[in-house]
Amino acid sequence: MGNNLAHALTRMSRDATLYDRQTEPYGERMNKKKAGSGTSKKEKKRNIEKETNIIEGALKIFGEKGFEATTISAISKAANISEATLYEYFASKEEVLFAIPKLYTRRELERITEIAHYIHNPAEKLRAIIQAYLEFYENNRLYTSVALLTLKGNRRFLNSPAYTVIKASTGHIVEAFNEGVKAGLFRDDIDGYLVLNMVLGFIEHLTIQWLMIGRPKKISEYRDTIFDMVIRAIENRSERESLELKITGRDLKLEKVP
Repeated sequence: MGNNLAHALTRMSRDATLYDRQTEPYGERMNKKKAGSGTSKKEKKRNIEKETNIIEGALKIFGEKGFEATTISAISKAANISEATLYEYFASKEEVLFAIPKLYTRRELERITEIAHYIHNPAEKLRAIIQAYLEFYENNRLYTSVALLTLKGNRRFLNSPAYTVIKASTGHIVEAFNEGVKAGLFRDDIDGYLVLNMVLGFIEHLTIQWLMIGRPKKISEYRDTIFDMVIRAIENRSERESLELKITGRDLKLEKVP
């Protein structure tokens, strides 16, 4: 993707890092207060690895059982740790649940940033972003189920600081659209956040259908279908003159249709 999008994604990555510092799990905050500056790099790395292990174990349980049926005990077993150890990192199962999109969204943001340098055309950037979303959802079915079927309808999540990570990750869609407007490729009378909701709406509607009834078999194959629908709505078509063939006697002539 072009430099503007790459810079925007770098900013969002920094924002997500700042968010991580401000909304660390309860247990980790307590550990840092106790350890202070004496915590070694090796210990910090071990703590991050253990936290990640808890989140990934919880994802499996949440994905299979749903939020209500999941217990701290089940999450602990999935992560191969004691409940006491889990509480050193997270204060509740809801906090564990909210940590899942933070981890997975950050990973996906890094992946998009890696390819940002190679695409310069705004329309192709949008195509690549759509493809990235579809492939990510398709290749991470458990996460997709938790994100779209559990978290999407959770008002506490939508109103929580954790949701800011999700919102920050979607900024590259608006950025690509704005680049297209500046280049004269996209309409300038559409709000970028309306385009964002349109793109995500198409993707999420298709993905939820895939999760619920198993159709289509591969959502990634619908990249161009979604892209074409979006482009038809946002492309800046130059005014085209409509011509009509008129026959008057022996004369043939084309006239503009008002």
